[in-house]
Amino acid sequence: MSFKDILLYLDDSPHCERRIDVALSVAQAQGARVNGLSIVTHGYYQPRYLRAEEKVAAAAALLMAKARNAAVPCGCRRIESSAVGVGKSELMIKGAHCSDVVIVSQESPRVARTAAIVEPLVVRSGRPVLIVPVAGSFPTIGRRVLVAWKNGREAARALHDALPILRQAEQVTLLTIASEEESHQHYGENIREHLGQHTLQARTELFPVTSATLADTLLNRVSEGGYDLLVMGAYSPGARRGSGLGQVAGQILREMTVPVLMSH
Repeated sequence: MSFKDILLYLDDSPHCERRIDVALSVAQAQGARVNGLSIVTHGYYQPRYLRAEEKVAAAAALLMAKARNAAVPCGCRRIESSAVGVGKSELMIKGAHCSDVVIVSQESPRVARTAAIVEPLVVRSGRPVLIVPVAGSFPTIGRRVLVAWKNGREAARALHDALPILRQAEQVTLLTIASEEESHQHYGENIREHLGQHTLQARTELFPVTSATLADTLLNRVSEGGYDLLVMGAYSPGARRGSGLGQVAGQILREMTVPVLMSH
C-alpha cells in the first residue's frame, strides 16, 4: 500500500515553495497525486483580500509548473469562505478526510490559536500530517526514519500510518524512552516481529529517561543519527484542556529540524 492522494496546503507564506518541493518528492516516491488546497477567509462585511488571493494563485501556479516538470499528477482548488466561525482549520480538516496524508508547514509560536491549522489537523482530521520545518532544506525524506515508539494508541497509529514511507526507507529505527522500572519490558521484540510481516526490518533502541525532556531526547537522536524524518504519535490532553497537543508534541512542533509525520 502506498500514499496515492496527498493534500497540500497552499498559502501566501514564504515557506510555501519548500512545502511544495517536499510534497512533490513524496509523491514521486509513492506514485501519488498532489492536490493543492488554498483557503481564503474574510468576514461577511469585509472586502475580499485581493492581494492575498493573488499570492495564493501564484502558489497554485508554482505547484502546477513544478508538478509538470516532475511528472507528478496534480490539481489545485481554492475555497473562499465568509462563514462566521468557520476558519481555515475547519476547512482543511474537511479536505483532509478525503486524502491519504496532509502536508503543511511548521507554524510560528506567535500564531494565534484561533488561526493555527497544524494542531487542529493533527488532533481532529483522522489523517497523518507531515509537517515541514520553516528552516532548512530536505533533499531526502524517509530514507532514514526515526520512530518514537511505545506500546500505546498514538504511537501505534503513527507507525502504521507511516508504513508506506517506512517500506521504502533504507533504515528504520524504533526509539523507546523508558524509565528504569519499565526498561525490563521487551518493547522491541513484538513490534519487530510484526513489522517483519510487512517485510520491513527495523532496529530498536531503548533510552533511559533522563533530566532532558522527551522531546529533547528525540530531537538529539534525530541529529546524532542523521535521520531525515521523525514519526511520532501525538497525544492530546482532551476536551477538558482544549483540543491542543501535549507537551512533547508541542515542543517538537516548535523546535523540529526535520520533517515530522504526526498522527493522533
